[in-house]
Amino acid sequence: MAINFNEIKDRILSTKGDVFVEEENKVSVRFEASRLTSIDNLSKEGIGVRIIKNGRVGFASTNDASKIGETFRKAEEVSEFGEELDISFPKQPTAKFSVNAYDASLDDVNEKDMIDLGEEIIGAVKEINPSIEVNLTLEKSFIRKTVINSSGLDLSFSKSVWGILVEGVYVSRDESLLWLFDTKYTCKYDIDFSNMIYYLQNLFLFSLEGASISSGKYPVIFAPSALSVLIDILTVSLNGENVYKGISPIKDKLGEKIFSEKFTLADSPHLDWGISSQPFDDEGVLTNYKEIISNGVLNGFINDLRTGYLQNQPSSGNGFRVYSQLPKPSFSNIVIPRGNVSLREMISSIDKGLVVYNFLGGGQSNVNAGEFSVNVELGFLIEKGRVVGRVKDTMLFGNVFELFGNVVEVSKEVKVEFDKILPYIMVEGVDVSA
Repeated sequence: MAINFNEIKDRILSTKGDVFVEEENKVSVRFEASRLTSIDNLSKEGIGVRIIKNGRVGFASTNDASKIGETFRKAEEVSEFGEELDISFPKQPTAKFSVNAYDASLDDVNEKDMIDLGEEIIGAVKEINPSIEVNLTLEKSFIRKTVINSSGLDLSFSKSVWGILVEGVYVSRDESLLWLFDTKYTCKYDIDFSNMIYYLQNLFLFSLEGASISSGKYPVIFAPSALSVLIDILTVSLNGENVYKGISPIKDKLGEKIFSEKFTLADSPHLDWGISSQPFDDEGVLTNYKEIISNGVLNGFINDLRTGYLQNQPSSGNGFRVYSQLPKPSFSNIVIPRGNVSLREMISSIDKGLVVYNFLGGGQSNVNAGEFSVNVELGFLIEKGRVVGRVKDTMLFGNVFELFGNVVEVSKEVKVEFDKILPYIMVEGVDVSA
């Protein structure tokens, strides 16, 4: 049953609140152990209704388009027990906006095209070494988001998603497992996978020799894939929800230099073809580029309507959600700008240290305090300016606030890690346990 948007609009205009509608059509092709195992087609739609009644919030959701009226009634009923929150909803914007996030050519890509491309990628990985078993996922999807509220706002936004996720599994000579991993996610159809193969090939060749390092403090280069994990820990403290609760260690540091001047972090919702690009957030607030951290100085936090209201601040345009949940402050595309030195120059400058690509899981971390303790899944010893071999049984531990305060170099090279665009960074004095 098609969603009746006229009914939604009529109902929300007779009360106070907003409605978020999410529609998605997705095709996934999956290979396991280098063989095609599944083709999945998924279509889903959902409606989330948030009502403010007597100054309290009620929320209900449904994936049944015939139950719009019932969902509104449920949201009103539960509002009696909801949080006290008398927020104001944004009005229809008068400014024009556009974001490059929809590629119509992806609609012409069929399952056979995806299977053929998958087989081509697997063949290229096996040219690195025929013993590598390949797990591969290719997916395309079309997503449409609609926000309608009681202030008269009615906005819709469509985007396409194209994704390639490749895993290579290799049993080395000492019978240890080598796991190679790379992804490409974008809103634009792009079948060029040559950079992925080059990346995986270099990691494989570096892994052929073993190496070891003793416990101590060393310079460490974090590749974008490893850096992404540490950024996730940092963003917990930049979230307005945690600032409001008083659990962010940097809640009182606005305007202060708390990191290295080499470190800048931006929220970039208008990035061309960025996986999380959109002109407005899921509450209808227009999005904008903002440097949360500029040359080490903390400029602000991210808020949605709720956390902004609770702190007497406006939303920063970072209220994101799925239809079945209330909004939460979340980043769009995270960008750390490229630096002035190459990865090769970074490596050449290190007498003894590590370059780390992947961690094993998320590690044991107190993320609210910015702490991390992670096992190195894929990392390499650097000696006298050269990568000499793969290290095993090695851990890194520390605190992201100290770590990003000790950034000494940022690479020219950047890499897309799903919704992050990240360089390689070099950090002094990282604690290594081996």
